[in-house]
Amino acid sequence: MSQPAQLPRRFALHRRYDVTGVSGTGIVAYGTQYPTGRTTLAWCCSDVQSVAVYDDIDHVTAIHGHGGLTEIRWIDPPHPSEPVIGSAHPAGVTVLNGRARCATAAQQTA
Repeated sequence: MSQPAQLPRRFALHRRYDVTGVSGTGIVAYGTQYPTGRTTLAWCCSDVQSVAVYDDIDHVTAIHGHGGLTEIRWIDPPHPSEPVIGSAHPAGVTVLNGRARCATAAQQTA
């Protein structure tokens, strides 16, 4: 079996303020962006944990970004074929060291 040309790129959804009062703040979900652009998002910090599929990362931001109160934080660096301007990561994107943990609802409110 051959390896895929590119592996999915992982990210965390970081919420600074919880508009709805459901998911809390901090890292509330993890996701993957596949080479096709298709994106998955797995919620990890509420009573109801679910996984959703989106056409692309822009849909995730449009639906869950709450006007900039929630942001994508990339865990993996961009693939070599992705355009990079000025630095290894696009402006405004934080890359985690891969050791981030999702806080429980109790930890978020403490």
